[in-house]
Amino acid sequence: MNKKNSFFLAALSITGLIVWFSQGGSDVIFKEKPVEIPETKTYSAEVLWPKTPEEKSAAGEASGVAVNSEGDIYYFHRASGEYSGKDVIKEPTIVVLDGKTKKVKRTLGEGMFKSPHGLEIDSEDNIWVTDVSLNKVFKLSPEGKLMQSFGNEYRTGMEWSLRIRNLLPNFPVFMDEYTFARPTDVTVMDDGSFAVSDGYRNRRIAKFDKEGKLEWQINQHGDEPGEFNLPHGISSDSEGRIYVADRSNARIQVFDKNGQYLDRWDMPEIGRPFGVEAASDGNIYVVDGGDSLNGAEENFTSQVIVLDKQGTILERFGTWGSKEGQMKIPHDIAVDESGNLYVAELGNKRLQEFSRKSFN
Repeated sequence: MNKKNSFFLAALSITGLIVWFSQGGSDVIFKEKPVEIPETKTYSAEVLWPKTPEEKSAAGEASGVAVNSEGDIYYFHRASGEYSGKDVIKEPTIVVLDGKTKKVKRTLGEGMFKSPHGLEIDSEDNIWVTDVSLNKVFKLSPEGKLMQSFGNEYRTGMEWSLRIRNLLPNFPVFMDEYTFARPTDVTVMDDGSFAVSDGYRNRRIAKFDKEGKLEWQINQHGDEPGEFNLPHGISSDSEGRIYVADRSNARIQVFDKNGQYLDRWDMPEIGRPFGVEAASDGNIYVVDGGDSLNGAEENFTSQVIVLDKQGTILERFGTWGSKEGQMKIPHDIAVDESGNLYVAELGNKRLQEFSRKSFN
């Protein structure tokens, strides 16, 4: 075989590999916007943090929010850091607010994280967080002391392999199930087991026992039922059902405790879910962060959606903006025992409460 033919065959093989590697995956889904988002008659709004000039200068991009058994509110933000930051954030990244007075009780997390993302409080009031730069899930004590961390260290070349796979979905990346690739959120069951949305690069959810041993995973990139395109938020209810904010597919997906697919909620009114919370009142609360981070230049939306467990919308409200009661890219949501909502806003770098009105 002459050099010309050899070169042609090599070029043809490389082209074939690129075509193969490019297959699979899915594009970001965009929906038609609902004509109108109603004003809420159920909730009244108040910015909880930051309030003072000092707090405002310390505030970073909002990331997560959760409520502990005493009703205290834990707010996770990036302080002087940023998404995908490379440096450890020296300042505190967790603000703890008293559930009754709504005053700051303490701050935590200084010198621990690079790019804060997901936040969860378990039934023992331990704090769970995900970091998309460190590629780990951390379990902290209620006082903020590190108890456990989950996620293997990257092997040489792993980061570049993942970046290539972002462009070529079929590109092989040799990683085990205990390695996370920008994990976005975590939910913890009463028995101590936990499920992770391993979202920006792995596009999977994975369930582990309380010791961190894998029980099951769903690792399919696409837009069919049971597939994911950026699983961004995750929550679980008292029966073990798991709810996933499948952000780039613009839907919520529902699975049972064994990882079996149950349902998907993808109606236009639900927008683009960023965060999801299965609350003790039996309802599912979702924040729609809109399309601004996906290149939209107009008709921005930000809203809260309340659904029952069958996916029926009970209420939705919210408008884009920076005034009290408005929202700009809500990133996460939490609900306390009284039905008050707490929303972490990425764009406004703040924590806002939507307190349930009394109708006596």
